[in-house]
Amino acid sequence: MEQIVENLRIRLLTPEDKERVHTFFRRLGEEGTHFFNRNCGNEKVAYAFLRGELPNHIFWAAVDDTPDGEEIAGIVFLWNKNTKIPWLGIGITEKWKGKHLGRRLMTTAKEWAESVHAGGIMLTTDQKNLRGQGLYEHMGYQRLGIHHDGEFLYLLALPNENVK
Repeated sequence: MEQIVENLRIRLLTPEDKERVHTFFRRLGEEGTHFFNRNCGNEKVAYAFLRGELPNHIFWAAVDDTPDGEEIAGIVFLWNKNTKIPWLGIGITEKWKGKHLGRRLMTTAKEWAESVHAGGIMLTTDQKNLRGQGLYEHMGYQRLGIHHDGEFLYLLALPNENVK
């Protein structure tokens, strides 16, 4: 049975999602764990967000309604959402890769950033994350160079007449 990404709902992550978030991170697979959750960094941030400790972050989940309840297929977040150029992170479970879910999640973050008149969105990615780089470039992100941590640095510039 083929999963259809259009049937997924994208909604804000809530404290009630703690167990679903735990399951999501277990289902990332080797690639997702290496590129998105190295040393459990994004997982720790997600739990801190769910505890209400990171009010300057925003997380969305792509949720599949299954017979056993909701399952998180992907997560996208913006750090430092109150700045003109917040930082994006995105992860997709192994089961949902290759179905264009990343595009939907990144569009959600972009639309939110546009709605608050952000000047752009930044992200970094491992130089070996070819799948991610293809997605980011397809979504209009420009590679600026190499971040001080050795990852590629990308920027999506958003048209905003309020940015000075």
